[in-house]
Amino acid sequence: MTSQKGIIRHCLAAATCLLLLQGCSDTSGLESSWQDYLSRLSRVLDRDISRDPDDNVLQFPRTREVAMTFAPSNIDILDFLRMRRCVLRDTIAERNSILGRHGDESAKLLFDLRFLGEARECIQLLKEEGNDSLASQLSVAVALKQQELPGRIFAAGIAGDEFREFWQMPPDLRNYPTDGEDPSIAALARWQRWQYQWLAGNWEHNANDVLTTLGEIRMGGGGSLLKAEDLNTRELRASAKLIDQRISGRALCLKPSPTTSAQQFRNVLGKYFIGVIQPQASLINQHKYGLMNNIDAIESELFSAMAAQRTEVPLAYLDWHSQRTKLLANATVAHQRHVKLAGELLSQCGLSPGSNDSP
Repeated sequence: MTSQKGIIRHCLAAATCLLLLQGCSDTSGLESSWQDYLSRLSRVLDRDISRDPDDNVLQFPRTREVAMTFAPSNIDILDFLRMRRCVLRDTIAERNSILGRHGDESAKLLFDLRFLGEARECIQLLKEEGNDSLASQLSVAVALKQQELPGRIFAAGIAGDEFREFWQMPPDLRNYPTDGEDPSIAALARWQRWQYQWLAGNWEHNANDVLTTLGEIRMGGGGSLLKAEDLNTRELRASAKLIDQRISGRALCLKPSPTTSAQQFRNVLGKYFIGVIQPQASLINQHKYGLMNNIDAIESELFSAMAAQRTEVPLAYLDWHSQRTKLLANATVAHQRHVKLAGELLSQCGLSPGSNDSP
């Protein structure tokens, strides 16, 4: 019995240690690096840390805020029956089925691409049969589908559920940044290429490939990028405040020669900012470059196509786009200001920002 109690106590102790270790791991490497750097910077400069409030509420628009309205089909059941020789007839039948009517936006886009790809041959067959009236009606439907195509691509793509999850901020950054390539980068490049082809009138597609690509985009790290850049901005601004207080307040050096505090400041910059945070920032910048090159191309091309068809981009999406652009730009500006102020303080003490030796 005593032995059993000992085993139970040992297991409980092990479980407690495991929980403590898990609790300690709640802080990401990026967050830990900033906490370490700022605490050291605060001690060296003898100033208290002052952070901006973490009140970022950037969220992807709700579904109803980016919903698009499309015209109903103008082909009735009698017209449909007269398309007996057309492959398009099967596509229309599937689109008008219960599954077709209630499919998501990506399914509806795929039906429209099939419709556009099959309609030309059907129009020719109808004309050969002397059914010019129905051929003309179908031509009008094709023109409408082409006009609505940019909106369909918008609804299924950048405003769809897959992109919504792509931009969803994670609860923490425990696994970010990573030096592994985000699979959504290749998927976004593929989507951009297809979008360009579809808008140019080439409606060829493989439905399975399209759905697989959207699934890969869904798993991407756009939200992690936004969360990391928001964290970087706040911590860079807090660091800049500490440095600026010594530049504009009580000087770190009374004459342009290094003091012990100045040497310590340079060491903290070199070891913890340049040596730890900068490599993480480099990984984040590589990720941002890979993602945003494709995202920007997708959005700008699609916005132009929608404008050409007089299709308005929902204001909620434009607002989100503006806030997202500002968030990413803020990180760049905050980094530049931090580096500038750090250089000024080093120069005040007769130290060159890139030097490791006293002058």
